[in-house]
Amino acid sequence: MDKVRIRRLPVVSPPVPDGGGRVVSSAGELAQIVNGVAYRFLAYVEFRPDAPRLRGNHFHERKTEIMYLIQGRLLALYEDVDTGERSSVELTAGDLVTIEPRCAHVYRVLEHAHAVELSTTEYDPDDTQRYQLAAIVDG
Repeated sequence: MDKVRIRRLPVVSPPVPDGGGRVVSSAGELAQIVNGVAYRFLAYVEFRPDAPRLRGNHFHERKTEIMYLIQGRLLALYEDVDTGERSSVELTAGDLVTIEPRCAHVYRVLEHAHAVELSTTEYDPDDTQRYQLAAIVDG
């Protein structure tokens, strides 16, 4: 799917290579998600299994969204709102997802999850367009 890219950050030994990666040790994990790009938005996102199990059901007209899944599992569904092309995938810790504008997305919690979301553009509530994908992944 052209508007979604998913990359599993590799577990590496220090130092982290230019392409990014995860250093996992007895002290914990260090994940280099991005390097050398100026970001204007950063958010922490928690996906709780005891809350409503779906999160998203929208797309952005201008914003490219980058999400790094720190912990947990999610079922993700993406739909290109221009072509109708759909893709679903199970995301797990270490996945780095880039969602281009006009790509609707929704997540179903499979396991308590934590993520960070980044964007080179500031948050603008007028850029978020509701788009109902819930019936496809709700189960």
